[in-house]
Amino acid sequence: MGQGFTGGGRVGPGLSAERATLALIAITLVLRFVAAGSVGLGVGESYYFSSALHPSPGYFDQPPLANLLGTLMLRLTGQVSGIVLRGPFIAIFAGTTWLMFLIGRRLSGPWAGFWAALLLNLAPVFSMSVGIFFQPDGPLMFFWLATVWCLIHVLLDEPVHHALGWWSAAGVMLGLAMLSKYSALFLVASVGLFILARKDQRRWLTHPGPYLALGIAALLFLPVLVWNAHHQWISFLWQGHRGTTYRGIHLDWLVHNLSGQAMELLPWIWIPLLVELIRLARGEPATAATRLLIACLAAPPILLFTAVAAYSNVGNHYHWGTPGYLLLFLPLGATIDRALRRGGALSRVAVGGLGTLSFAFMVAVTVHSVTGWARNGLGGISRWLAGGNDFTVDVIDYTALESAFHARGLLDRHDLLVFSDKWYVAGKVDYALEGRLPVLALNTGDPRAYAFFDSTERWLGKEAVMVTTTAELDDVARRYGEYCAGLAPMGPVAVTRRGRTEVTLYLYRCAALVRVFPWPYH
Repeated sequence: MGQGFTGGGRVGPGLSAERATLALIAITLVLRFVAAGSVGLGVGESYYFSSALHPSPGYFDQPPLANLLGTLMLRLTGQVSGIVLRGPFIAIFAGTTWLMFLIGRRLSGPWAGFWAALLLNLAPVFSMSVGIFFQPDGPLMFFWLATVWCLIHVLLDEPVHHALGWWSAAGVMLGLAMLSKYSALFLVASVGLFILARKDQRRWLTHPGPYLALGIAALLFLPVLVWNAHHQWISFLWQGHRGTTYRGIHLDWLVHNLSGQAMELLPWIWIPLLVELIRLARGEPATAATRLLIACLAAPPILLFTAVAAYSNVGNHYHWGTPGYLLLFLPLGATIDRALRRGGALSRVAVGGLGTLSFAFMVAVTVHSVTGWARNGLGGISRWLAGGNDFTVDVIDYTALESAFHARGLLDRHDLLVFSDKWYVAGKVDYALEGRLPVLALNTGDPRAYAFFDSTERWLGKEAVMVTTTAELDDVARRYGEYCAGLAPMGPVAVTRRGRTEVTLYLYRCAALVRVFPWPYH
């Protein structure tokens, strides 16, 4: 096989890269379970909890794999908690870390693989979001790397052994990646680009292997296609619309997106990753195939989703390009390996210092998510957070809501519908009530998957409770009065964090639903 960058054996007495990586996995596994049990579910996770309560071969906005993992855990344990829902995703990321090491070891040597795995665990968007949260990105990254692991055995090995076997395995991994998130299709385009770009790889165009892989992946993905075919292809249309709405070039949107990418990866990791992407264009001829493969896998997601941010307001979705950054940890790990082997004290201090800083940043964010400590005593930072910029409010569970429903005798009702006016509030409400009552998001513009969970037709004539952040009864009556008879306030519910009210919810009693609520997607 053509080597990728550099190789190496041991660093330090008796410590191999394999053992160091396993130690890294063990330590981070414990830390993630501690964080998972301490930090509440985010907006997206709570929404996926609602989806997990309604198992399906397809969903409005995502393929089913992550949601079905949640369904499996809920049914196996009979419990509703952050650890139950996040546990599989923490375990999956341990596998992602090991795969990063294996690929790095194969391409560049064992310690290059270790550094790539360590860097992966020092980047917050991977270590915290992908590595802990109950969402599709966790399985996507694992199966993305698993697909690459299979492909390097046929695209970079000379001579190639068991080609059909490796292509078949790649097809299985690709299919599972596609069942995780639609962005897995970048793998198909990237590998196709690599094959077309190198004369020595074009032999695969007439080989059954790639077509076998695509066939296996398509077969695994078939349930999603069938579900979409029965629902007017809503998932593909909605996802496609998100990146194709042209609103003119906005450099401020682009800068905002780039800044978000930098913060999610941390600037001292993000910039070196981009440098490695540029450096892939030049190098020794012996590494040309490896460099091109990584470039083909990394560049398209990064460039496309960054470009989309310049003309379409994608909001805070900085993470869309993270599959591209994933592969760039490989050359960066090799670069760090080379720097440390040269023995420079500055390199050791820089790596150790920046690694410590990354870990400290993640600990600080995690502790703030639980306690809100940064809201006091940090001057401008505290004032900025208090001004509506504290994103950690999204991971505060609405546990007070369960107490409020229990006090009003509502929790054990079988004839009661709960609804909110926003999908992201509905998810938080559903998780707070632990799925004990049916919850919907009644919104004529953007109810997301709630439009496919149930119909309000079967709730006609029955009582409902609305949970919203809207305090004005007149506003609520204007939007929902025609659907609800006897709309009346039931009082506020304070959602607190260490004694500070962070969110105030307002409950409204609907004596009876009198009209079917229209869904926008039907």
